[in-house]
Amino acid sequence: MNHMDHMDHMDHGDHTDHGDHDCHGGHAMVFHANVNQEILFSGWETTNALELFGSAVAIFLAGALYEGLKYYREALHVRATTATGDSQVNIAKNECGAKGTCGGANVVKYTMCSSAHFIQTFLHVIQSTASYILMLVFMTYNVWLCLALVLGMALGYFFFGWRKSSVVDTTEHCQ
Repeated sequence: MNHMDHMDHMDHGDHTDHGDHDCHGGHAMVFHANVNQEILFSGWETTNALELFGSAVAIFLAGALYEGLKYYREALHVRATTATGDSQVNIAKNECGAKGTCGGANVVKYTMCSSAHFIQTFLHVIQSTASYILMLVFMTYNVWLCLALVLGMALGYFFFGWRKSSVVDTTEHCQ
């Protein structure tokens, strides 16, 4: 029997038609404005504009609270650096070449088992987890959810960012 004779009996299927979805698990990989949206897990799905609006409000609030958490962590850190009589706080000075000093950077030296370090570690885990979850929301590529997230983070920064001790990166050597 000829090899070509067997080719007529094999089902190769139609691999070119993916319907309304692409080959990435049915999720759009381009920005879209669909109302039908699965968000983060299969139990959180929107099927109409009202559900999408409610989800967008929740995501907006989550973005604002995320910015608040970032501020709260920094405020705890600043409070530790300005605490009087705390022997674990060390102010280090950075120098900039021949121009002399260009400012000091506050460095808090916690011991590994101090309560302040445990609190900062716990808040770091929450902040990191929240940032990944918000990134996954943005990766739905739903324009309305992305807009809600960005606007929520902007509002959160507006409310909390003005209280920041510095709006520049304090890890830079010369500011």
